[in-house]
Amino acid sequence: MKDAGKWPAPAPGKRVLERRRRLGPLRSAIASTFWEYTERTKVSGMWLLRRQRTHGLSRFIWSSVLLQLLLLSIYLTLLLWLKFYSYPILNTISNDLSITDVAFPGVTICSPKVVNTERVERYVKTLNIPPEYEMTDVAAGFEFLNAFTDQSFEPPAHESYKVTDAVLRINNVSVWEAAMAVSPGCSDYVKRCFWGHTEFPCNQSHEYLSFIPTTAYLGPCCSFNYNPRNSSYVPFSANIFGMDGGLTFVGAEGSERNLNTGLIVLVHHPMDYVTESASSVTITARSESFLEVSPTVQSSSAEVLELSERKRDCLISDDLRLRNYRQAACLLSCQTEAIVAKCGCHPYLLPIVGNQFKECNLNDTFCYSANYDNFKSVRCDQCLPNCYDVTYSTLSYKTDLNQHQFSVSRYYSRELLNSDSFVLRVYLAKQVVPVIRKVTVMSWIGLLSDLGGIFNLCLGLSMISIIEFFYYCIYRLYINYQLQKAQLPRKAWQ
Repeated sequence: MKDAGKWPAPAPGKRVLERRRRLGPLRSAIASTFWEYTERTKVSGMWLLRRQRTHGLSRFIWSSVLLQLLLLSIYLTLLLWLKFYSYPILNTISNDLSITDVAFPGVTICSPKVVNTERVERYVKTLNIPPEYEMTDVAAGFEFLNAFTDQSFEPPAHESYKVTDAVLRINNVSVWEAAMAVSPGCSDYVKRCFWGHTEFPCNQSHEYLSFIPTTAYLGPCCSFNYNPRNSSYVPFSANIFGMDGGLTFVGAEGSERNLNTGLIVLVHHPMDYVTESASSVTITARSESFLEVSPTVQSSSAEVLELSERKRDCLISDDLRLRNYRQAACLLSCQTEAIVAKCGCHPYLLPIVGNQFKECNLNDTFCYSANYDNFKSVRCDQCLPNCYDVTYSTLSYKTDLNQHQFSVSRYYSRELLNSDSFVLRVYLAKQVVPVIRKVTVMSWIGLLSDLGGIFNLCLGLSMISIIEFFYYCIYRLYINYQLQKAQLPRKAWQ
């Protein structure tokens, strides 16, 4: 009667009994599979966990050692994977590419003064100006063209741009045509041209050896080996190098009155619109300038091209299904879209994107100049670099012809030079071009090999050991579980 006051223990529920029936054979199967694995496996160290080998403290110590080595191998594996996934590319440098395999750079000459007063006076006389407009007002309106190229442009107090816009519409003249007419052109800049030792007409109609009118971020310019209005244009390569090779020309500053403005020569990729990133040098009258060009090629291995676009950090034409992808063109298109979104027009000096955008007229200069800095700093994260590209670095020298009265060039004499003349030589520095090649730090085969080395170092594992482990964890465990269920009567688990 001692326990008469206590309630009897409740009988286990049906779910508890069912769980006991399931877990009982499972626990026995896991234990049997583990001891079977330690008896038969060839993995180093596992034999010390056999029942007849170690007991008590020694088994605990050895199990701790194996567990720590397993954790170390997992940690090293994670480090290796992060290295493979986060930093998959390595740049290597070699000097094994000839200059004949690299395009000669585009050479663009621009004047810092977009509007030439003498040209404006002559051009206005060719326009049909209605009687209600004054010719002086029409000429004064061209000054607003500077808003597209001058970061510090401040609009004049007068509103003659309205008159100039109206006259250009009456004459069916675009802003691009007007800007090219009132700016110094190729005939002003370039007088005599030579390729190597051969003279050629500077403004001839030739696919390669000619100077043509173009535009750049500085406005209307004159370019060699660059033709943005010809979508199928393929730049040529040079087979000569050094001071006596390449392009040499005798030119003039292009100003009829002010001879102190100088000219800006830009060296760039022959397929890219000339932006502020192009290498530049300023040349002045009565000087001989030497522009030494050093191309550098960036390329990518086939393994790099197999990576995702963001991981390899570059694009090829096939990625975007384009005939020829250029990062500079992508950035320019992005900038143009920002300008159109803000001002609703397309500046005359940027390459024509399509007929869907109207050309900016002089009335739009206020919007453009007010947002000039924003347009130049537009971010375009989708415009990744080219996987294959050529960059051009320059080194310039200059001599004063007034001081030395001597030149290394034999293509001219003092009689052919006047106070406005200069000589420019653009040439490749070396016959061999350095190549920066992107290669993968580690391929999939290398990754597997290194993973095998880590697990072999820590645990003495091989690929067959991993297969064996899964064999026991899946197949042998299932067999032992079925055996335990068949051997033990159900009532023993109740």
